[in-house]
Amino acid sequence: MMKRGSFDVAALAATTVLKARPDVDRAHAILGIALNKQKKYEEARAELEKATASTQPFPERRHVPHFLGWCCYHLGDFAAARAAFESHLKAVPGEPDSTFGLALVALGEDRLDEAQTLFDAALKGFSAPTPRPVDQARVLTRMSDLALRRDDVAKAEELLDRAIKASPSQHETWAKVARVKDRLGKTAEADAARANEQRVLDALGRRAPDAAAPANPPPTTTPATPASPAVPPQTAPQTAP
Repeated sequence: MMKRGSFDVAALAATTVLKARPDVDRAHAILGIALNKQKKYEEARAELEKATASTQPFPERRHVPHFLGWCCYHLGDFAAARAAFESHLKAVPGEPDSTFGLALVALGEDRLDEAQTLFDAALKGFSAPTPRPVDQARVLTRMSDLALRRDDVAKAEELLDRAIKASPSQHETWAKVARVKDRLGKTAEADAARANEQRVLDALGRRAPDAAAPANPPPTTTPATPASPAVPPQTAPQTAP
């Protein structure tokens, strides 16, 4: 179920197990991961904390803190998120997505130099030995936020251009490209970025928040239809914030 991306069904299956066997901590882990994937962070956190406290061995055990970290991050509990990501990195040294999570926590706490170091490490981890373009784009996009925090608009533009080259199917990246291009006075490129953002959202059946894209501007890049990543918990985690 998790491999197919059927997270709602996986959550139901785990809940069914827990009704019959509330002592099965693996079911808490599966339920927590499935709820996290559905962005039900408060519910997921409770289940993942139970799984984290478990002394029972199960295959997903060492990755539970990773998903707990993302829940805490999205709930705004940076201290708990940092502790969870650091715990995961002790079990899986150098894991790039937890490193990325720590970078976002550092950015959220205005520890900009530390955030830069962690972003660089995460990008390196997503680049070798096997390049993961979508994850590279995620990191580059958030590195542009760091550049803007330092009021370096030109650097933000460079990072976003690199993110688009890595993966043109991230609507958040296109939205940020549009804002940066607007700040630089590159109106045509900003309009094209907004159009590409909407093309990606159309593929998802969604609409841009401002819905202010021009009618038919030429796209800077034709984005591919984004896939829905399904990450089984027994493998190395990949979580999009």
